[in-house]
Amino acid sequence: MRITFLLSSLTLSGGVMLVIEYANGLTARGHAVTLVTPKGSIDPALLPTISHQIQVLECQVALPRSRNPLALLRLIINMARRTPDSDILVSTHTPTTVPTLLASIWGRKGRRAWLYMDYDEMFRGRGVERWLLHNAPRWFHNIWTISTPLQEQAATRTNCPVVMTGGGLLHAALFYDQPRLPIPAGEIRLLYVGDARPRKGFHQFLEAAEQVAPSIDGLKLIVVSKSPLQFETKIPVEFYLHPSHQQLADLYHSSALFVSASWGEGLGYPPLEAMACRTPVVLTDSDGVRDYARDGWNCLVVPPRDALALAAAMLRMLQEPALAACCVENGLETAHRYRWEHVIARVETAAQRMLSEGPAQ
Repeated sequence: MRITFLLSSLTLSGGVMLVIEYANGLTARGHAVTLVTPKGSIDPALLPTISHQIQVLECQVALPRSRNPLALLRLIINMARRTPDSDILVSTHTPTTVPTLLASIWGRKGRRAWLYMDYDEMFRGRGVERWLLHNAPRWFHNIWTISTPLQEQAATRTNCPVVMTGGGLLHAALFYDQPRLPIPAGEIRLLYVGDARPRKGFHQFLEAAEQVAPSIDGLKLIVVSKSPLQFETKIPVEFYLHPSHQQLADLYHSSALFVSASWGEGLGYPPLEAMACRTPVVLTDSDGVRDYARDGWNCLVVPPRDALALAAAMLRMLQEPALAACCVENGLETAHRYRWEHVIARVETAAQRMLSEGPAQ
C-alpha cells in the first residue's frame, strides 16, 4: 500500500512521535510511506528516528506565524498539491483535515483516513480548529483513534468506521524490565513531565506540591519539559530541558512518584512510561487516560484543575506503601499492553479494509 501522512509539523511532540512510529511500523511491513509537512517545520533531531525508506516531503509554503486566513489557505492548497498519489491519505493534527480532503477529492489522490489524536481542550479559544474537530470526521472513509475514549467521541461525529488502532510506548526498551535506580538518601522525588501550556496543568502541580511539602521531609521536584519554564517555588527543584531518552528513563526509574496534572489528553504517554518503570502514578482524569487508568488499582485519579484533590492523592500515595506497591504491580501489567507490534497490525488491517471498500470518492 502507498500511505501518506499529512502533518502540521515534524517537530518534537507526543503526537508527531506517534505518527513517526506508525510510519516506521508500516514501512517495516513493506508499505510505501510518505510524510508531508510545511516548509521549515522539520526538526533535524527527529530525522534519525524516521526510517530511511520513508519519503519526507516539505511543502513550498511555511506554516504562517499569524492566523492570517489567506496565508493559511495558501498553505492548505500547497500541501494538497505536494501530496503524492497514494492509496490512503492520513490526516494527523486536526488542521491537516482540510488539505487531506482537497488532495483526495480534487486531486483524487487516495482514500481518506484520520489518525484521530486531538481533543477539545487543545483548541480552547480556537473556534475553527474546534469546529473541524467536531465536524470534519464526516469527511473521512475511516477514523483511527489512539484510545478508546477518543473512539467513543469520534463515533458520535461520523457514520464511517471508527477503529481503535491505539499507540505503543516509544523507546520501550529503556522503560520495561530495567532496574530501579537508587534515590539519594533523604530525597523524595516527585516527577513532572510537561510544558508551559495551561492545559498541561503545571501550575496545579506546583500548587499541589506546595501543599504536600510540609508533610513530607526531603521533597524534591524533578521537572522535565521540551521548552523553557519560568516558575517560583520554595521546594528544591531539578529542571531538565529536553533530556535524552535515556536521561528521561533514568528520571522515571529514580523517582518516588510521577504526577500528571493535564486538563486533557488523547491518550497520555508519560503516566504509562512511569508505570513501565514501576513508579507510582497520580494523574488527573484527562479523558484519554481512561484507556488505562484505574483509580486505586494502577494509579490514583483526581479531577483536573483541582490542586487540593491532587495534593491529597499525592500525599496518600507517598504515605501508604501498600497502595503504592499495588499500583506499581498493576501499572506494570497495564504498560505491557502498549506494545507497538499490536498497534501496527491493527492499523494495517484497518487500511486493508478501507481499500477493499472501493476507490476514493
